[in-house]
Amino acid sequence: MRFWTKLALASGVLCLFVSAASAAVVESFRSGGWNGSAYTDDATGRLSTCVAAATYQSGITLYVQVDTSYSWAIGFSAPHWNMDVGSDIPLQYRIDRGAWQQGVAKATSKDLARMQMPQGSYIITRFRRGRTMYVYDGAYNYEFRLTGTSRLMARLAKCVERNVARYGAAPGVGTAAAAPAAPSGGLGQADPAPAQNTAAAADPQLAIEATQALFNLMGSAGISGLKLIPDGQREEDLNGLHAVAADDARTLVAHIFASGSYESEQKLMSLIIADSAENCDGSFSSGTERVTEGGKDVFSSYANCEAGDFQLIERVAIVKRGAGGVHVYGVADTYVGEGGGAPVSPPELTDPDFYAAAAAAAD
Repeated sequence: MRFWTKLALASGVLCLFVSAASAAVVESFRSGGWNGSAYTDDATGRLSTCVAAATYQSGITLYVQVDTSYSWAIGFSAPHWNMDVGSDIPLQYRIDRGAWQQGVAKATSKDLARMQMPQGSYIITRFRRGRTMYVYDGAYNYEFRLTGTSRLMARLAKCVERNVARYGAAPGVGTAAAAPAAPSGGLGQADPAPAQNTAAAADPQLAIEATQALFNLMGSAGISGLKLIPDGQREEDLNGLHAVAADDARTLVAHIFASGSYESEQKLMSLIIADSAENCDGSFSSGTERVTEGGKDVFSSYANCEAGDFQLIERVAIVKRGAGGVHVYGVADTYVGEGGGAPVSPPELTDPDFYAAAAAAAD
């Protein structure tokens, strides 16, 4: 269920890198291992910027931003960092064996820093064609593999072009300097964390709401025996989600996308199915349907992956949220035959029962 991590990233972490005070997502996309979004300024409705991000095994997320003037910036974040907000951070960086370049990043939050990049073609060409970017903050060295950056930069430029045509361009985005501050001690001001795949931290209020909805769903569907798994104690692919419960054969999740944090229900569902297909090493089938349960519209899907005596069935239900946005519920059922050891098979949960429980869960 790796798609949950990617959706949480697209709807949450990217927003932190947008320089506009208030922004809405009008497009989400993937380019290789990068997840991107286009943002409009709520005050004007015009495009402000396009941003993409990739999280590395170190737990650090690398961001790339292109604004409406095609200026670009990069950024770095990690949940364990603790920077002085507003401080300037002198950096040195180079790509592959190129010469070291000087730059200054601005700490826009305690765990995120943004650095405007030069307009000349030299650095952007090396960034697109390079293999590795090295960054030194005066205390620690950081290394980022530049996988897929050529396609990424072309995709970000297309994102700007397409959405400027749709919404117009917001002026002066992405290049305004913040108030000067004394240089800080470095990006993290602490030892880098152990390697991990870190998702966006769950919003506490939404996590409470989603957890209650998850309990409601389990009660309505007659599901028992699952254990609620706290964030940080889950499988890596599930960290950052609002609510997760699981046992050896079944995983149940609930996540809330607030208004403006996603492009459309259709886009969310297409991302879910595409990622399920990408991570299936055997035969794969999928489908979607729209049903009405309890007077509510439920947009549902299934994805079936079979490899030898292993089968994974993932089902998703998207239901509109009363406070705006949507609830997304997912259930992943694993079946393993005798060839994989002791047979594994979750209790039956029919599609109608799952969809009816999802419709009633947020009431």
